[in-house]
Amino acid sequence: MLDIAKGARRQGSDEPCIWFTSAEALARVLSRKNMLLIEMIRRAEPASVTELAERVGRTKTNVLRSLKTLKQFDIVDFEDGEGGRKAPRLNYDDFRVDGRLGGDLKGKAA
Repeated sequence: MLDIAKGARRQGSDEPCIWFTSAEALARVLSRKNMLLIEMIRRAEPASVTELAERVGRTKTNVLRSLKTLKQFDIVDFEDGEGGRKAPRLNYDDFRVDGRLGGDLKGKAA
């Protein structure tokens, strides 16, 4: 898997599309707040970032920052909406996490 992430070999058609370098990186991207955004986009299909921010009770700037992170991992994208607004949309209906438990714990307390 790391060979694909490093670009050393090509991804197979049955292999995942999104890669995380650590469990911590995965946890940051799929945080509780981001999962709430994902669920709200799925359920409400908001017409704009402003509408999404209002629905989740966060500032537009804060929500936009989170959406940009999700976009970096191709989890969300933006559709052109009415009046030049950007409507956040999900690129996937579901996801699966594959990985090795444990890893290199040299020098780290258990």
